Amino acid sequence: MRNKIYIYCLLLLTLIATPGCSDWLDLKPTDGVPRQDYWKTKEDVSSFMTGIYSSMLNTDLVSKMFLWGEMRADMITSSPRVSLINLDQIMDGEISAANPLCKWSSFYKTINQCNTLLKFAPDAQVNDESFTPQMLKEYEAQAVVIRSLMYFYLVRTFGDVPFIRDAYVDNSKTMSVAKNTQEEIIPELIKDLNAVMDNVPYKYSNTNQALNKGKVTRWMAESLLADIYLWNEQYAECNALCDEVINSGQFSLYPVGREEVVIEGTTPELNDTIYIASENDASAMFQSVYVNGNSSESIFELQFNDQAYNPFYAMMSQAVGYVAAKTDVLSEMIYTPSQINHNFSDIRESMAQSKGYIWKYMGKARINGTERIQSEMTNHYILYRLPEIYLMKAEALTQIGINTNDQDKLKEAYDALKIVRDRANATDGTDLLAGASSIDGATLERFVMNEKARELAYEGKRWFDVLRNAKRNSYKHLDYLTELAQYSAPSEKVVTLQTKYKNKLSHYLPIYSGELETNPKLVQNAFYDDGKSSK
Repeated sequence: MRNKIYIYCLLLLTLIATPGCSDWLDLKPTDGVPRQDYWKTKEDVSSFMTGIYSSMLNTDLVSKMFLWGEMRADMITSSPRVSLINLDQIMDGEISAANPLCKWSSFYKTINQCNTLLKFAPDAQVNDESFTPQMLKEYEAQAVVIRSLMYFYLVRTFGDVPFIRDAYVDNSKTMSVAKNTQEEIIPELIKDLNAVMDNVPYKYSNTNQALNKGKVTRWMAESLLADIYLWNEQYAECNALCDEVINSGQFSLYPVGREEVVIEGTTPELNDTIYIASENDASAMFQSVYVNGNSSESIFELQFNDQAYNPFYAMMSQAVGYVAAKTDVLSEMIYTPSQINHNFSDIRESMAQSKGYIWKYMGKARINGTERIQSEMTNHYILYRLPEIYLMKAEALTQIGINTNDQDKLKEAYDALKIVRDRANATDGTDLLAGASSIDGATLERFVMNEKARELAYEGKRWFDVLRNAKRNSYKHLDYLTELAQYSAPSEKVVTLQTKYKNKLSHYLPIYSGELETNPKLVQNAFYDDGKSSK
């Protein structure tokens, strides 16, 4: 028994270790331990499931969840103190297959762990009479959801990727796997998630929110599936799942009170009414959502703690960070000031950045707060929270309304948008439909996209949101990407980047050169063949 425990601990340490130099081959075990020997009891499966969750705290994986969603967008810039050449090249539009930010190995490590559980957990259920079939189904469902999450990141980032469902557990297997197309993978993710949805637990504890927010629940799985439906232009299905999450009664927006203030004009008819958000409430919201974590509006967060720090100090701190907030874009394009009174502000701007820092991760308080030190980087990484569900719903209903010329659907979309805006005390300057007698669908589409930028700033969503809107209806709005280039690249490189974006193959990253060397069946993304990425 002692030997078994010792070897199992070695196995778990190997599973959650930082990726090595041979990235594709790192999917193979390096300890020589036959993993199938450990699938004897429900405790073995539970421990392995814990290892899967731990693997998602991997510094490389979380850093790329953030960077892949932000580095090609318009809200981050290089730190004035520290420069990371690999990031600078991508932000400049100079993307090479040799850039390590294109490595995907940490995602495939987690995928392989999920596949390993799915392969061997049934053996433990056969061997352990106390391990019920329903318990097995719940573990399998969690693994499927996490695997789907990993693939969703890969597909949105690379387009076509190897879609692997078999577990690689010994060195005898040849790692030679071809890519599947995005059009092949997305329907499989939808099918997988629907197949396991009824087996995902609704919650794990009545009192411990870290379990309910940090493990896969029915609500997290529905949020992910709604997100995939939105990407796949299945708007009715997305809207239905958003309603299930919203109406579940399990989540609520953190309340921020507002005070009505009348600004007197030269005559009573010229008076304007504005709303001032409660500073105390806004600060309490920042503390609850971004400092403490697991708030009332949280659906799923990666649970960092003093035994596992998040990676954002090395990325964003004043001392060593290489990423900063692009403050001019935030103040001029994202959080446009009020046209009535500049003291009337959107509370989200001060949550997003302060003094050039990305404040959601570095701040200890919303106003006049100090920067976290490295030993305080225990705040979680939020993947889904309730405001995003309202905004998914708004986007889905907008597209339904446009496609059917239905003003009622457009009004319902606007109402969902307004719920998020009212809580944030959004300014009149960002209301694209102010004073309109009817709702124009194209205007509302842009409005929702802009609102996502404000609400989800620096939560790893911006590039994916713009790309999704651009590619809709066979790239009807490629202009969303060419507009983005004006603010994401240096002025001297804007035209070059806009030209690249006219080729839709440029919207996905290249396969890292090391992966091509170790997997002979991989073929480089077409845009990056023959040096096209530098042209």
